[in-house]
Formats: sequence, structure tokens, C-alpha cells
Amino acid sequence: MRDLQPLTVDRVADLAGDSALCTFWQTVPSNGSLVTREPQDILAEWVRDVTAEWGPPGRIAYVDGRPAGSMLLAPARYVPRLAAFPTAPADPSTLMLITVRVNGDMQGHGLRKVLVQAAVKEALRHRVRSIDVIAARPAAVRKHPCVLEAAFLEQVGFRVAREHPVYPRLRLDLRTVVTVRDEVTAAVRRVLAKVPGVRPVPETHPDGATRARVGQSLGPGEPG
Repeated sequence: MRDLQPLTVDRVADLAGDSALCTFWQTVPSNGSLVTREPQDILAEWVRDVTAEWGPPGRIAYVDGRPAGSMLLAPARYVPRLAAFPTAPADPSTLMLITVRVNGDMQGHGLRKVLVQAAVKEALRHRVRSIDVIAARPAAVRKHPCVLEAAFLEQVGFRVAREHPVYPRLRLDLRTVVTVRDEVTAAVRRVLAKVPGVRPVPETHPDGATRARVGQSLGPGEPG
């Protein structure tokens, strides 16, 4: 059984999975100085601050009750490591997909795409138009395991917003996501409208409102 839960301070330890906790995005470069704080403390403080001012900054995926993966998402102003990248957005309100991680034994089960879909749903809830992410080209993936690889992101619909040979910034336009969803739904409705006896059902919108329309039998589902 698969379950996605908001990232809270109490669930920070579940971010580790089968690897070490990643605090890359929540910290600034140490420039050789010794970092004495525990990763869990750093992440707990970050989650607490972001949640208080913006909302839960991600989701934890559980499979059969145990942590299987995670997604972190927050406005750029809460991601201090962005300052180290030449492709960082100038607008501090830009919504950033920070990372998507899946435990080794869950690779190949489509959980990464599920977590990206969760990011889309969260972005729509906050009424933003796009999600940006600093991605890594193949030469950089091993150097920064906490940075998502560009190839995966492009497979799930992200496109280059600012090019860079190593760390491009990619973007998922949520208006396109919603438009594609609505176009598919409209096509299904046109077919069903020709079927005698079709009854209306509630239509679900990104803002959560519902209403029924005569002659329509299928409302748009969640994006992704």
C-alpha cells in the first residue's frame, strides 16, 4: 500500500531512507570550515521555518508503512544553496523542486514520477504557474547526488528555462499541465455526449471547487 504524507518535523528522519540525510540545499557552502550540526537538526529547523511561513515543504512516500521516497519543494527564498548556482532564479518567490529521492529497493516502480505529480498538486494548491529546478547534466550527477539529473526531469515534462552546460534550470509550466488535462477531458466528454442516457457528474477544478454540467459525464482528474 502506497501513502504520501506531508513532510513534518516528526518525519524528517524518514528522509534518510537507505542513504544519508541530504542537507545540501538547506545550507550555504562551508568553504572548508567544519560543520558541527547534525543533518537531522538542520533539516528539522528548515522544515519548521518553511512550514510556519509557507506550508509543508514536501512529501514522504510510504509503502506498506515504511519510508520509500521523498520530494522536497519550497520557494527559492528558502533554498540558500541556490546562491552557488549561476542559473538560480532572480525571483525569491520562484517555486523550486529541490529534490526527489527514492530508496534503492523501490527503483523502477514509478515512485519518482508519483512524487513529481505530488509536487504538481502542491504547486497548484499554492496557485503558482510553474515549478523550477536546478538540474545536473551527466558530468555533474556523481559530484552532487542531491541534485536531480536533467534527463529524468525532461522525461516528466520539464523544459530548459535557462541553459547551462552543467547545471541548467528547468521548468514545468503548470498552465500547460492543466491545459493538456482539460483538452483530454473535453475530448472524452464529446464522445460520451453522444451516448444516450449520460448523466452529469461533478467537475473538479484545481481550486477544489466542484459543479455538475448537463451532458457531461467525466470531470478532469488530478494533473499528472
